[in-house]
Amino acid sequence: MSKNNKMFILSSDREYITERITEIEQQIDDLGPEFYEAFNQSSETWHDNAPFEAVRDKQSNLSAERQYLRQILHDSTSSRPRSTKDQVEAGKNVTVENLSKSIVKYYFIAGDWTAHAGKKQPDGDATIISRRSPLGSAMLGLKVGNKFEFNGNEFLIKDVTTK
Repeated sequence: MSKNNKMFILSSDREYITERITEIEQQIDDLGPEFYEAFNQSSETWHDNAPFEAVRDKQSNLSAERQYLRQILHDSTSSRPRSTKDQVEAGKNVTVENLSKSIVKYYFIAGDWTAHAGKKQPDGDATIISRRSPLGSAMLGLKVGNKFEFNGNEFLIKDVTTK
């Protein structure tokens, strides 16, 4: 990804990634004794050693996750795009009314990637969504009072606040 096309992630997600990479590296280190034990089990050849293959597969999966997270860090920035007070964008809480069903929902717009999508904010009722999610993309750039359609329903942006 070029510098101009870097994806945006919130600093809290950047911290999560850094912590998760540290956890993964510790888990990989902790596999050492399991490798030793599995490798030294009696079997005719190492090709027939299912415990060894299981530990190797676990290490491979952890390494793949670590590489994926490192790539996200490399391809992202935590510099927030320019902000407008009432505009839906990453880092904002959005109150949305489903006009078709008269239901009010609360969302927190995360960056292009988040480990917390679909979860509630710890300090509120808002559901966390990525700005690249279908709903996040439909709302991105809209302002208080704007209407939009999503999944056959009409919605109204009732409020936009900074977290």
